[in-house]
Amino acid sequence: MTTSSADAPGGAAAGGLRLLAVTACPTGIAHTYMAAENLTRAAEALGHRIKVETQGAIGAENVLSDNDVNSADAVIIAADKDVDRGRFVGKPVLVVGVSEGIHRPEELIARALSAPVHGGEEVGGRARDRAGAGHDAARAGCARRAERGWCAGRWW
Repeated sequence: MTTSSADAPGGAAAGGLRLLAVTACPTGIAHTYMAAENLTRAAEALGHRIKVETQGAIGAENVLSDNDVNSADAVIIAADKDVDRGRFVGKPVLVVGVSEGIHRPEELIARALSAPVHGGEEVGGRARDRAGAGHDAARAGCARRAERGWCAGRWW
């Protein structure tokens, strides 16, 4: 995914929100890209512009620039692994598991503007904020199963 309506002149709705998203999962194969696609479709259907950075198995693609971040109204992080939030200081940041990006993209977009504003506190060398406090508990999906050695229905 290398283009988005946020990049295109006269993209999805000129008066809509300017959203950013980062999608990622530990394996970075399917869920990362499914969440990105669903968030893009939902945003465009709702008349918003969105740019989605994917952090998949081959690395980061469609990386968000400083200009993207400066002009964004809100940020959605749909990930089951750590995503550095330091670049989103001063923006509303909604942090959820990647499965929510796949199954509830419209709801995430609606919640994005009311998300806590990222303050940039450093904890353990990573930028953390109140938006991510509940995310650690929500990571019970793919990441926790991978840590236990359970993946794709088999013990490895």
